[in-house]
Amino acid sequence: MDTGKIITGDNCVGCNLCIAACPCDEANVAILEDGENRVYVDGSKCIACGACLQSCTHNSRDYIDDTERFFADLKAGKKISLIAAPALRCNVPEWSSLLGYLKSAGVATVFDASYGADICTWSYLRYITENNESETGLISQPCPAIVNYIEKYVPELLSRLAPIHSPAMCTAVYMKKYKGMTESIAFLSPCVAKSYEISDPNTEGLIEYNVTFKKLLEYLQENGVDYRKSSATEYDNEEHGLGCVYSSPGGLKVNVERHMPGRWIYQVEGQPHVCEFLHEYVNERADAPFLVDILSCEKGCNIGSGTCRAEGDEAYAASKAMFRVPVADGPDFSDFDEKLDLSDFVRGYTPKKIIPVFVDRHELETAFIAMQKPTSELRLKDCRACGYTTCQKMAVAVAKGVNHVDNCVDYSRAVLKQQRQAAKE
Repeated sequence: MDTGKIITGDNCVGCNLCIAACPCDEANVAILEDGENRVYVDGSKCIACGACLQSCTHNSRDYIDDTERFFADLKAGKKISLIAAPALRCNVPEWSSLLGYLKSAGVATVFDASYGADICTWSYLRYITENNESETGLISQPCPAIVNYIEKYVPELLSRLAPIHSPAMCTAVYMKKYKGMTESIAFLSPCVAKSYEISDPNTEGLIEYNVTFKKLLEYLQENGVDYRKSSATEYDNEEHGLGCVYSSPGGLKVNVERHMPGRWIYQVEGQPHVCEFLHEYVNERADAPFLVDILSCEKGCNIGSGTCRAEGDEAYAASKAMFRVPVADGPDFSDFDEKLDLSDFVRGYTPKKIIPVFVDRHELETAFIAMQKPTSELRLKDCRACGYTTCQKMAVAVAKGVNHVDNCVDYSRAVLKQQRQAAKE
């Protein structure tokens, strides 16, 4: 039944942790199969934030990226260049050897998306300047899960979503238009949702493959490749500046503050908090910040949905350390003014509004009765075992058809009690 990039494996035990973690009410669909609860993903309503991947303790949730196709095309002789996210340094200690291996496997050139992040910062600042700073309250867009959520659930905010390409796409534009590269481009990525950005018509096919860190390392291990034995290599593009910290929480904020100090930049990250914030932000007009720096993953891209790290290991320490290490000023933005055209880095968005299923009072009451909850007391137990914070939310899900009464602990207890009573009689 899974229809998107995130899929449910055979290990699912129906524990409902994925439902509890998900910021999208109807993206998880619980079904009773052979008397057992299983939870699948409705790809049309999923934003691929990866919250369920992190919450699943049974190794059941997985995802699909382009790693297999990337290597198959390389082996077939297709010319492909690579853009690597700055989070690579926090996920693969021997990253330069990994790049060396990929070049030996046929990758033409490797660019650091940190340079594209510098271009991204320049684009934000020049866009705001050209609009006489009337664009106060813009929402940053480097996080594709956030873009997905706004397009699907809060399209009212699309006019406030910064119309600037992400660092990866800025790098791709630079490679194709300013370096004259004609080969296909793969993105070495920390993010599952990046696949949706790559396939979005608004990004014009700039990047063709989303190759996540996790799937890449799994592929190499499964194929007996020890990339650490390869000769180390550096990136093929110009030296980056502070763009390398984009992968950490507040990375864009730090970059903008370097060039425009004293501005109020609101920083927010982590599910479901960011999605709740977006709904509230619809009505925030009077006292809006200069810019909203927003990321779906609480610890940023360094521990993103497609990474191989977890909070508490060296990746988290490294992401914090990146703010303490002096970073070269990198490219001079006045040089960007001379050689870059802002219009090349501007993009649009397409609303994909999800119309929520409406449940009326009669349908809600029918669901409560089916759940063996005829009284107000029973309807306020809110044990959360079903994955929802309240019994009413579970009843709404049952009425919508995205969950079933057997997934309610209180229902199961009531049925068991009735069976025992019948046996006594």
